[in-house]
Amino acid sequence: MPQRRCLLTGQRAEAETLLRFGVVAGSVEPDPAHRLPGRGLWLVPGPDAVATAVARGMFARAAKRKLLVPADLPARSVDAWMAHVAGQVKKARQAGLVLAEAAAAEGDPETDGALSCDAAVLGLGRLALKRTPLTRRAVADLALLARLRPLP
Repeated sequence: MPQRRCLLTGQRAEAETLLRFGVVAGSVEPDPAHRLPGRGLWLVPGPDAVATAVARGMFARAAKRKLLVPADLPARSVDAWMAHVAGQVKKARQAGLVLAEAAAAEGDPETDGALSCDAAVLGLGRLALKRTPLTRRAVADLALLARLRPLP
């Protein structure tokens, strides 16, 4: 797995465990799908991490140029990751990769060896998923979202 450095803490971590932001026309945008061009600006997820990075001017420092950083970037980040993860779970359901609600799947031989994840941040509870690249990424993104936006 590629390693990236958090612009706030300086620690290195796998790319799938960090929030990615891209620069579009001189403005910082959340990039949960990792599709925006450029190297990206990486941040360890946390409830206040985005707000702290905005307040300290870390995005401009990491990009080594002036950037327009929207004041509502923390809220836009949560919204972007929520929409991204919801879309991934929807794709997994449409593809038949969601085997069962994990609570109902306990002891079911069909779900043995499946990925189990907590989708409570989306209001879905626990899910059992077949092991595929899509579901592995969805599980990683759900964990990231849970650290970005903890349950009340």
